[in-house]
Order: sequence, then structure tokens, then C-alpha cells
Amino acid sequence: MKEVKRNLKLVMFEAIISAGLMCIPIMTPFFIDIGLNQEQIALSQIIFTVVIMTLNIPTGWIADRFSRKWANVIGDFGCAGAMLLYSQVQGFSGVVGCEIMFGIFLAFSQGVDSTLLKHFTGKLDSSGKLFKTKTAQIAAWQYVVNFVLMLLGGPIGAISFRLAIALSSITFLASGIAALFIRDDSDNLVPVHKNPFKDMGRMVAVATRDKALRLRIFAFAVSREATHGIIWVFTPLMLLAGVPLAVVSLGWVINSAASFVGARVAQKLVNRLQEWQIFAIPLAMVTVGLGLMCIHFSIATIWLYLLMGATQGWTAATMLPLIQNRVSPTEQTSIISVAKVVAQFLYIPAVWLIGVAADIKLEYSMAMTLLIFIPLGIPILIKLFRERTPKQASS
Repeated sequence: MKEVKRNLKLVMFEAIISAGLMCIPIMTPFFIDIGLNQEQIALSQIIFTVVIMTLNIPTGWIADRFSRKWANVIGDFGCAGAMLLYSQVQGFSGVVGCEIMFGIFLAFSQGVDSTLLKHFTGKLDSSGKLFKTKTAQIAAWQYVVNFVLMLLGGPIGAISFRLAIALSSITFLASGIAALFIRDDSDNLVPVHKNPFKDMGRMVAVATRDKALRLRIFAFAVSREATHGIIWVFTPLMLLAGVPLAVVSLGWVINSAASFVGARVAQKLVNRLQEWQIFAIPLAMVTVGLGLMCIHFSIATIWLYLLMGATQGWTAATMLPLIQNRVSPTEQTSIISVAKVVAQFLYIPAVWLIGVAADIKLEYSMAMTLLIFIPLGIPILIKLFRERTPKQASS
């Protein structure tokens, strides 16, 4: 039991520390500084997403089949190297190359943390409540780390964009070292087919044929991506609203604090709410925040963007367990990978449309986000609501 708790702490530390990037607040100014426009920024993110989307399922299957621990180690150290190279790029082609490299290694570690977390919490508590609580706790602490890194990233980025990007490798190095000390005794996937690609296809079939699982995968994708594409215009929106350039990084810090609050609130409520309520809350926050800013955008209303941060914290803390609780332990990383592929498939057209809208008029990026995600979210919410058990419906 002592070793289980030790492994659990290492998994949590690895998940928390690897979620932060010091350079996030200065990436858009850095892109502009080396000659990229908003559409090229969006295109670079689309390329990154295509890479990780293509590799997510194979790397998830590899982690389940061979070693979740070593998938984490490879992914973390590889991401550290990608950030060091990123600090030296000179134009669009260099950005694309680094995004490809970063996507390859990030694919190895995505979903592994949550699978290991469920494994070790399951040894301590078979009810699943500890898993939900620890998932929310990790999400909250991830935003604390982001908060600290962004406090550092702004001033360091003001000195040198490239220095801030290079120093972003440190968190991945630390998480890779922590992953080396995890004793992974989780059960490996036993393939049904000798051909690994057929077995990966079986994972996709598992995720798509089960209606309840499929619905939760779509809920995860919509709630996650509703705040993803808009993040690349957050800095320009602050500048447009009249926020001084010297304190733009503070806006990112405050938004990270809002994410922490969202995750902490989720930690308190996740075991009390029904699944449709867990999904309804982020959908409502996005609608209210962006809707009001569309109606009147100024320095007085830009603070409503904090609802995007709170939404990020809430979804990070609550949505994956909805999927994992319906999947066999040996297949979880693979199914999480499928879920993330669905999310990334949604992100590609969304971030492009948001980028194009922003190039026409920056405020249109918010309206475009609503036009994409509200029509997708409402049918999912209705279906989750209808899935209530008779006991839930009468409560």
C-alpha cells in the first residue's frame, strides 16, 4: 500500500508539472515577430493537430500494449527537446517543423497519466470516487503551475521570446525524470489480432459502437475544444480592448487563476452532479462569456474571458472520467486516444475558421466560436439529460 501511494504521488507530480508551458503568453507575439499572420498561426496549429491526431491511437495502443511508464518517459523527454529547438526557429517552416516534433512526442504521453491514475487510485478505493477527486485535484494544481510559469514567462519573454521558449523545456525534463521512478504494475493490453493495425481498429470500433461511450467522447471533445481555438487570439483581444502590452502577461496569469478556481470547484462538486450537469456547466460558461463580449467588447468586458479559463479548469477536472468509467482498464489509454483524436478532428476546422474570422475582424473570433460549438453542444446536452436513470430523473 505504501508503494501504491508513492506511485500515485509520482503520477500526479508528472501530470501536474508537464502541463505547464512558460512560453504560452508570448507565443502569439513571437509568431508575429518572426513574420506569421493569424492565418499562418492557425495553420501551424492545424499541422500540429494533424500530427498528434494521426499518432494518438497508435501511441495509445503502444502504451497499453507494452508500457505506459515508458511511453510517458519518451514523450516527456522528446517534448523537452522540441521546445529547445523551437527557441531557435526563424520563420513559418521552422515553426511547422517544431510543431510536428512536439506533436509526435506529445502523442506518446497523452492519456497515459489518467490511465495510471485510475489504476493506482483503484487499488486504494474501488468506488471510483478517489479517481474523480484526484483527477480534479491534478487539474487544479496544473493551473497553479501554469500560474507560476506565466508569472515568470511574461517578464522573461519581455527580455527574450526565445529564452522563454527554451526554458519551457524544464518542466518536461522534470516530469520525465519523475516518470522514470514510477513502478508501473498495471495490466497490459492483450491484443485480439496479431496485426497491430487491426487491433487499433478494434479500439476505434469499441469507442464508436457503444452509444453511451460515443456520446461521452463527443461531450469531451466539444467541451475541451470550445475554449481551445480562441486561446490564440486572447493576447490580441486584450490589446484591442486597451490592456497595456506591459501587463498582457498578467491577463494570462489571471486566466490561469480562473482555471484553477474552475478545477477546484469541480473537485468539490464532481461526485454530486449528474453527467448532464457536468457538461451543461462549461457549455453555459462559454455561451455567457463570449455572448456578452460579442454584444459589447471593451476593457470593461474583457474580464469575461475569465469564464473561458474557468471552463478549461472544469472540463480538465471532470470530462475524462466520464469516458474512463465505461472502458476496460487495459484499453483506457487507447480509448482516451480515440477521444482526443475526435477532439483534435474538431479543432482543425474550428481553429482555422476562428483564425480567418480574426483576420477579418478580431471580435468575430468570439462569434465564430459560438457559431461552431453551441449547435454541437446542445444536442449532446439533450441526449445526456435523457439518459438519466429513473432515480436521477425523480431527484
